[in-house]
Amino acid sequence: MTRTFRVGFSLLLLATPSVAIAADAPTFFRDVLPVLQEKCQECHRAAGANFGGMVAPMSLQTYEEVRPWAKSIVEKVTSREMPPWDASQAFHGVFKNERTLSDEQIALITSWVNGGAPKGNPKDAPEPREFAGADGWQFGEPDLIVPLPGPFAIGDEIDDLYTAFEVDLTDLQLPQDAWITAFQCKPGTPIIHHFNCHLLPPDADGKLPPKRSSPLSSELAPVGAGQYIGGVSSGTDSSPYPDGFGVPIKKGSRVTFDVHYHKEPGPGSGVTDDSSAMGFKLTFEKPERIIGGVPALMNFNINIAPGEAAHQIGPVKTTLATDVDVLGLMPHAHMRGDKAKFEAFYPDGTSEVLLDVPHYDFAWQTVYYYKDIKRLPAGTRVEYTAWYNNSPEMAAIRGFDSEQRVTFGQKSTDEMMMGFLMASPVSTDEEASR
Repeated sequence: MTRTFRVGFSLLLLATPSVAIAADAPTFFRDVLPVLQEKCQECHRAAGANFGGMVAPMSLQTYEEVRPWAKSIVEKVTSREMPPWDASQAFHGVFKNERTLSDEQIALITSWVNGGAPKGNPKDAPEPREFAGADGWQFGEPDLIVPLPGPFAIGDEIDDLYTAFEVDLTDLQLPQDAWITAFQCKPGTPIIHHFNCHLLPPDADGKLPPKRSSPLSSELAPVGAGQYIGGVSSGTDSSPYPDGFGVPIKKGSRVTFDVHYHKEPGPGSGVTDDSSAMGFKLTFEKPERIIGGVPALMNFNINIAPGEAAHQIGPVKTTLATDVDVLGLMPHAHMRGDKAKFEAFYPDGTSEVLLDVPHYDFAWQTVYYYKDIKRLPAGTRVEYTAWYNNSPEMAAIRGFDSEQRVTFGQKSTDEMMMGFLMASPVSTDEEASR
């Protein structure tokens, strides 16, 4: 099933109102445009943000662009389908990349549409929003761009195809050792299910092992590709790290594109990926903190019965050996993923839900980045639990076969159970200085 941006707006035109606008009635320029700038235009603009291969199908920057979609916008914001954000409302304000509208903002948009979507006075409009992202890069122009090594054709007959493309960095690309401060995989086609980056530094003699004979791969993670530093799936943001945090990248390293292409096979369905790329923001001064060292919480023993509507897997548990600063959390599942939860059980006997996703959406694989870094003390037990829905009702929404018994696998119609923690262990010196 080819992924599309989850908007689903229908083109519904409003009749031009023939009555005078009440003085306190909301207008586009004064009231609605500021909300669109803050909450919608990151995606809904020309050359808008590329969230894991998902690009908004329309711009919402001008009155002429917005007005034809007005009634559909109301439908999507009142149902909270847009902006896309799956965390429980109990976590409002906790994560810095939160995409939500307040009840007041939803009421404002609804009132504006019900009042005939008046334009108002252009002099009331705020200044146009300026965006850091350009050409699909969410954090601005990268310091290092690593393109896919040549065009790659995905034939008409393909449904799922796993690849591992290897690129060895030249001295011109990376003249010296550096540290990554922000990172983004930019898919070159919407049929990419996921796209991960691995880094392999050269050995003590500055050498790398021989390259693969073919980019085709059947592995969950390419063997010998080195450190996994992050990736992207449908709906994933870029990864800007907080000040003082980074990931090392050595001169002469190998960068591996771990790409899963997924589409419906058939005549005319083939595409060529000629523009996937990775972008890195770099610093040449060693940061105070290095990201990594906390394993993902995973369960590969998946067996979901046909028609089963509430299948629980987990909790999968890990106990922290040292204090850990958590920068973000990410639940991962496929089409049948329904709910997910991270919990912390502290050494003093108390507990806390770190993240609750009551309505998991396969189409929006969100990494939830903490607004304030979350420190978990040594001895904390972190648990991750996920629920799956293989019912006919969910099948009608997501497009799978509910009569299929589901096991672990890489296809979108298979399942995965993974909970990721983007984190940095706290050193003994840091603990002593608290």
